[in-house]
Amino acid sequence: MSREEKNNSFDKLRVNPERDRRVEKLIEVARNCLGMPYKYGAYLKENNGEKPAGFDCSSFVQYIFKQVGVDMPRSSIEQAASLLGIEVSPDKIEPGDVLFFESTKGHYWHAIFPPGKKVYIGHNVIYVGNGNIIHAADNAVLNPILQGVVEHEMNILPKPAYDIVMIKRFI
Repeated sequence: MSREEKNNSFDKLRVNPERDRRVEKLIEVARNCLGMPYKYGAYLKENNGEKPAGFDCSSFVQYIFKQVGVDMPRSSIEQAASLLGIEVSPDKIEPGDVLFFESTKGHYWHAIFPPGKKVYIGHNVIYVGNGNIIHAADNAVLNPILQGVVEHEMNILPKPAYDIVMIKRFI
């Protein structure tokens, strides 16, 4: 193997320090919102850039990413359909990625997806690593922990209501 090939191989193994810093900040900001109430239809514009009094799932993702310089669309379906970010497979998931779920309510289609294909996306969360997610939830009926901004293991989300539809990396 030539020196150039070795250097290229090594570069592929390097961690991206700028991305890592932004993801750490993203998770820190998200954790600073733990315990905040769920508020369906919460809009950031109502708060002049300040932290809202409550979040729904997509306004939470929108607010958290805005704090690290990523301007996201408002709804979960628009975030999934956005040309921002890249889609990643479940085996490539990393902290900071956004998972989009079918869920029990929400927006269910968008023109960017193939015609005739129904895409059921009603909830999204931020993956924080080690099988854990953080999100704004309103499903205490399904599980008492699922109320307000919470962090927990991903596997407690009830199936099939929370089947992963897509995972995107925005940072």
